[in-house]
Amino acid sequence: MAWRIVADTSCDLFALEKNEKDIEFMTVPFTIRVGTTEYIDNEDISVEEMLTANENHAELAQTACPSPEDWRALFDAEGPVLAFTISSNLSGSYNSACTGRNMILDEHPERKIAVIDSKATGPETVLIIRKACALIREGKPFEEIEKALAETAEKTHIIFALASYRNLIKAGRVSRLVGFIAGHLGFWGIGVGSDEGEIAMRGKARGQKSMVRLLVEEMRKIGLKDGQVVISHCQNEGAAQELKKQLESAFTKVEITILPTRGLDSFYAERHGLIVGF
Repeated sequence: MAWRIVADTSCDLFALEKNEKDIEFMTVPFTIRVGTTEYIDNEDISVEEMLTANENHAELAQTACPSPEDWRALFDAEGPVLAFTISSNLSGSYNSACTGRNMILDEHPERKIAVIDSKATGPETVLIIRKACALIREGKPFEEIEKALAETAEKTHIIFALASYRNLIKAGRVSRLVGFIAGHLGFWGIGVGSDEGEIAMRGKARGQKSMVRLLVEEMRKIGLKDGQVVISHCQNEGAAQELKKQLESAFTKVEITILPTRGLDSFYAERHGLIVGF
């Protein structure tokens, strides 16, 4: 019986990275509303159009997580289901997925459905999904996999670099003057995901080279020594490749993957931003 992996579109994946036997993969989309225009984060979204609209819109855009019914529709499978959401401290997606799971279990209490709070977004979720696929291939039982994935979410880390401050300004977290000056002087904002799944700013760097150097330094401080690293970028392949090069130079046993952000993480990272999971 096939397993089903379901994730909200904060995961940045459209499909599993490998052709996994007996594992189906599906995503349930967020929506992003800029003014009166709604962008559904599916395969048809124009990230460029959404970013440009947000940059030209004075007010803070709104995001909406998938509904319980959206999750329920993808949970309705005979085989075991593993679901992955963006941090519950950033969105209601986790609670919505739990409600969708309970809707199924009320009708079919024998079904096996686990909802995993990634406590992050994008590349960190990719790492947890990879772990899920590995455990399924090993033939581990459902309960053991659920426990291992929750533990993995506690152990992985996320760090990001922002080149734009528009969303922070609109949300009132950065003054317009400070954001304007920082942006025009080429300052990058460096932040991390806290243990609670919230966003914490760590510092700033002027210029891309300094930004990459600071990311490498911060990742070393957090504890990176080897293992897998996933870099999601919002229209900034060059910076992602440079970070990959510097990480491979600093850490000899790292395996690095580069992905473009989907709609939601493009909205959060903004143009040229990077999100790194490890």
